[in-house]
Amino acid sequence: MPPLLAAHDLSIGYGGRPLLSDIDLSIEQGDWWGVVGPNGAGKTTLIKTLLGIIPALRGKIERRPGLSFGYVPQRGVIDDIFPLPALDVVVMGRYPRIGPCRPVTRADRELALRYMERVGIAHLARKPFRSLSGGQKQRTLIARGLVPEPDVLVLDEPTDGMDLAGETGIMELISDLQRGSGRTLLMISHSLNLVANHAKQLMLIHGAEGVFRTGMTDELLNGKTLEEIYHLSVDVHSFAGRRFLFAHGSTDTKEKA
Repeated sequence: MPPLLAAHDLSIGYGGRPLLSDIDLSIEQGDWWGVVGPNGAGKTTLIKTLLGIIPALRGKIERRPGLSFGYVPQRGVIDDIFPLPALDVVVMGRYPRIGPCRPVTRADRELALRYMERVGIAHLARKPFRSLSGGQKQRTLIARGLVPEPDVLVLDEPTDGMDLAGETGIMELISDLQRGSGRTLLMISHSLNLVANHAKQLMLIHGAEGVFRTGMTDELLNGKTLEEIYHLSVDVHSFAGRRFLFAHGSTDTKEKA
């Protein structure tokens, strides 16, 4: 069976100016990819290109027929000025399935409520989205991304701005959801320490340096590869079944000069 999504000799960027080139990638059913790199590295540009939101500058993208995507944006992207109940925010995720000029049905709302229950916030269905805590908002957005029942779920910085307790709770939730469904996940993050203990595959990106590396997390988490991406000496240690990364000292000679 062909992969869910594949890219061949891909070049991405904006306005005809390449950010990353010579990208080859294959994403399979049940993969959990961490898309990691410094701020401004090109992570979101790559994902938008793979999803067909922006065109590739060169190369070929193959998607399995009927492939569907769910998207979990950063919390700050959702405007909470309007007093929408949390349930209505989740129902918004059904719009691509419902299609234009068709009303939301009772079945759509029941499905949204089931996904809210799945992520542990069904009791907040009638609460205004803007009144929820950061963690509750993020769970609402995860339910919104799941309600179209996508083949691939994209999460954009799902723990950004959270404290340790909130971050741990969200990552445990995402892990449980992935194990229970076998759904493919693409998680964008600037936090390598976070991704290292969850994602099975990595895309390490630094557009400014023209760096793009893919592979199994166990294979890519080594000092040499991380130094190439971050221009830092990085030590990778394991303790109690978890990975910890420690950076110490820039290796960029231009910066030191």
